[in-house]
Amino acid sequence: MSTQNLTDAGSYQFGKFKKNAEELERLKLQTTIALKQEQEIWSESGLKPGMKVLDLACGPGFTACELAKAIGDGDVTGVDINEELIATAHQAKESEGLENVSFALGNLYDLNLPENSFDFVYARFVFQHLEKPEVALSNVWKILKPGGVLCILDIDDNWTSFSPESDAFVKFIRKTGAGQKRKGGNRLIGSQLFGLLTKAGYQEVSTTIKPITSEDIGINYFLGVAVLFRVEMLTRLQKLLALPQLRKIKKAAAAPNAWGALGVFATTGTKR
Repeated sequence: MSTQNLTDAGSYQFGKFKKNAEELERLKLQTTIALKQEQEIWSESGLKPGMKVLDLACGPGFTACELAKAIGDGDVTGVDINEELIATAHQAKESEGLENVSFALGNLYDLNLPENSFDFVYARFVFQHLEKPEVALSNVWKILKPGGVLCILDIDDNWTSFSPESDAFVKFIRKTGAGQKRKGGNRLIGSQLFGLLTKAGYQEVSTTIKPITSEDIGINYFLGVAVLFRVEMLTRLQKLLALPQLRKIKKAAAAPNAWGALGVFATTGTKR
């Protein structure tokens, strides 16, 4: 599949960021900064050694490599719509010296993968960008083995907090959330996942919320990973208008009592 259908990538389109190298570093940081918490989610969701795993919309492959380490003699396939990210994923695999992970171009709206072939499908921060999550859920159902598990990790802006109280922070979150919605995304998807999976026919659906706070990762990393990159959801004019808000947010974050948190929603469902 070629990248000519980037509109299928929804509200996230790597390659169109003003500074793509910085975004790549943010993606790497997003993988490593809270890896312990994410590994706990994998274990609680049923990931086991020996499984055949699909990392859906794998991006630069950093998480797929960590999944490969976690499953031992199993194997991981990572698919993504973006050729540049897949090329980076191959480099990540070589750098890690892993043999049980592979990468390929793939569109989650048209997965060209064998039916009933995966034990575990992982979708990490991708459903927030989808205009048609129901189609993606149906396609994942087809490729899961009977008894296989889909695990979705995503966010909900209603569970994003920052202190000291900041009107600039609230306005920025709302404005970028609206911008993502215009692009086909949904920053409130986390609390909706339970209903979406249930409606799609998945069984044993369960949602847990894992808090990630600035106490875990530091206030600057919290802003960098969870907040400031969202400016890319705005138009050029909106970005200029948002600059005063960004300056106020950064100033507030410099206070010794600054604190931030977001809720990471982990939703699982089984194919029966």
